[in-house]
Amino acid sequence: MKAVPTFEQFKKTFTNGVGKVDRRMFDNYGTWSYEEAYPKYVQMVVQMFSTNDKITAFEKFLDSQNAKFQQSNISESRYYNYNGMKYRFSNHVYPTGSMTSEKCIDFAANPEMIHDITF
Repeated sequence: MKAVPTFEQFKKTFTNGVGKVDRRMFDNYGTWSYEEAYPKYVQMVVQMFSTNDKITAFEKFLDSQNAKFQQSNISESRYYNYNGMKYRFSNHVYPTGSMTSEKCIDFAANPEMIHDITF
């Protein structure tokens, strides 16, 4: 399993440069203390790693199925066509937002959609 940030790293992340609670702490956890918020943060990080691992596994599955894929000419995005659906794998969101539609799933913009795919 990938390393989850320690409590000290979590606290540093959500503290501004002068030792006060960062605005993101309030936005994400309201008035919770660092001790209350940390377990929720760990849960979110573990879920994020799980989602990323599943997306990586799905791309490997598509490769194993010899799915047609096209490399973007202008970015590192990869587009696979499989069973009438296009899947976009990338490390960045498309400039105009999500490409997800009835015929395309954009894992950069909508990574949670991997949990709806059985392979």
